[in-house]
Amino acid sequence: MNIKKNLSRLTKIINLTGCIGFPLGCFLFCFSAFGNGGISGTYVYQAFDANGNLLVRGVVTLRLDQTVQVTGSWKLQTLDKNKSREHGPQAGAGRIVGQSNGEKVFLNLNPDQYDNNIFLDGRKTTMVKISGKWGYYGYAGKLNEGNFEMVRQQEAPK
Repeated sequence: MNIKKNLSRLTKIINLTGCIGFPLGCFLFCFSAFGNGGISGTYVYQAFDANGNLLVRGVVTLRLDQTVQVTGSWKLQTLDKNKSREHGPQAGAGRIVGQSNGEKVFLNLNPDQYDNNIFLDGRKTTMVKISGKWGYYGYAGKLNEGNFEMVRQQEAPK
């Protein structure tokens, strides 16, 4: 009789642990996959002027560390070389530093420069898209701005 009681208690404990453990595990998996860590990946980047004309396109790769710090790289090309001075240094390749906190994302495409910067101030609008404003800044302040959009590329199956 004692064995049946102990077995019944053990079964209840296992069932209770399963009821709590499985949903908790699912939550933690979803949080790590789709929380701040969801920003890491390779994106197709497009920058537009204030009128919605496409100016720049290319690839941006982002990595989020265990805090809110973002690092990465970019490789972009200007579509109209005659307007490249208007939108600043968004052509060529470089490194990125920034932060991601919740839905907000702030990136600096030229972290080693103090007077010739491109800042991206955006939000994660979906699980695969970041969009917002880009700004070209120099000593005089904001020199130009427009909108940008980054859409995450799907990883190739392994």
